[in-house]
Amino acid sequence: MKKNICFKATSKIRMVIFALTSFTIILLTGCNKTNTKLSDLKLGFYKTDIEFINFKLNEDFSPDILNYTATVEKSYTAFVYVTPELPLESTSTLKINGVDAKSGERSKVGLTLGENIIDITVSGKDGDSTSYKLNIKQEDWSKVYTSKLLAPGIWQIDDFGGFAGNENMYLIEGQDRALLFDTGMGTGDLAAYVKTLTKLPVDLAITHGNRDHFMQMGQFKDRIIYMSKKDVTRYPAELITPNISWIKEGDVIDIGAGRSFEVIELPGHSMGCVVFLDSKNKIAVTGVGISSGSMVYMFGTACCALDQYLAGLKRAEEKLKGLDSLLLLTGHRYQESTPLSGIAGKQLFTDMRIIAEKVLSGEVVGKTEYTVRGEVKTELRQAYYGLAGLWYNPNNMVTHPASLGNLSIQTNDGVTIITRPVFSSYITSYTANVPEKVTSVEIVPEAYNSSYKNMTINGLPAKSNTVFNTKLTKGDNKYEIVLTAEDGSVKSYLITISRQNS
Repeated sequence: MKKNICFKATSKIRMVIFALTSFTIILLTGCNKTNTKLSDLKLGFYKTDIEFINFKLNEDFSPDILNYTATVEKSYTAFVYVTPELPLESTSTLKINGVDAKSGERSKVGLTLGENIIDITVSGKDGDSTSYKLNIKQEDWSKVYTSKLLAPGIWQIDDFGGFAGNENMYLIEGQDRALLFDTGMGTGDLAAYVKTLTKLPVDLAITHGNRDHFMQMGQFKDRIIYMSKKDVTRYPAELITPNISWIKEGDVIDIGAGRSFEVIELPGHSMGCVVFLDSKNKIAVTGVGISSGSMVYMFGTACCALDQYLAGLKRAEEKLKGLDSLLLLTGHRYQESTPLSGIAGKQLFTDMRIIAEKVLSGEVVGKTEYTVRGEVKTELRQAYYGLAGLWYNPNNMVTHPASLGNLSIQTNDGVTIITRPVFSSYITSYTANVPEKVTSVEIVPEAYNSSYKNMTINGLPAKSNTVFNTKLTKGDNKYEIVLTAEDGSVKSYLITISRQNS
């Protein structure tokens, strides 16, 4: 009788164990099914080989939603990078269009105009799988402009339909005229689009001479164009017209209605970078001179030395001293990590000055990075402080005492000769081509330090900011500018002007 009781008890225990085991199997199977779901899906592209731009899906991601779409502009997205993410505990595998992929790592996918279907498959060890479909539509928005009203009479105009990675322009109305700050690099009818926003005649103000900020200047040739002459060699010759008003530090552009913009020179990203400051309304149009809240590009060979940038930052800080807040209208708002308004807008200038000082003193050494453009590989450093990011050239930190600060070459009738590369104190060799009809030119070198000791051109005495007239022969004409600083140090620049045969 006792044995029978034990047998019944044992049977019950076995039944319980079997039920628990079955339940456990069911739970594990459920876990495996859950294990074949993504936890996130991210998209992005490289605007440059070192600047990665994230963009969003059209739909909010959910592990249980299997179909997604995104729309991109063709200019920067011949390729996109798809980053699928699995839960941390997941043991599943990933494939993108049949090719193995890893959780959290970017996979490069080529795009063509129109719809591009991308298949993302998550496979579990038990054979279960989940397939996500991503449809990326690539469109040509180079002729498209969009805008938004930031405040009464102030518009932000987005180049290329507002797609991430493109440029921002700003239209600000005054009393009898408006100012358009920068003109982007789209191919549409920008002048016509601006007329849909304001009935006032529109003049231009250009923050600096990089092509993504001035390409549509030619649509406004009958209007005044304010820009720095220090960037003149960055512009195509056909855009240099008599209606350009060359601006400098301290100039004021008054458009009425209580809006006037003081020019603050901020040489760095380019020699002619300027900030337009409306102190009364606490607005600064900055282009990319102070960055857009992520980094300022100071590593190119045509950029100024870091000490020149620091000097400009100090001047800018002095102009902002009386302001308790500032709204920055930046050239690339997609780069913003913090909205640059109020205290943050003003703080960016201070933070950028501090990181420049720390780098120059050796207190901070930025992370080494390399960028490749064509066959040219450039070394740079990436340093950060507060809101500021400084990407600088470790070989162009301090301006040589015998450097030129600027160089202009013109024909006798005032036509600018465009040298290549664009002028920078750092670069010492230049070339230019002129037609056969140009038989003489005027060379005007400007010493960076006004207290230099001596200057010669091809061995002949020359002076800073003084015209040196010279005749051209057919073929190559070489000019060596040698500058001697007060401390006796010497630096030379070589210019080759090729007068072409008809």
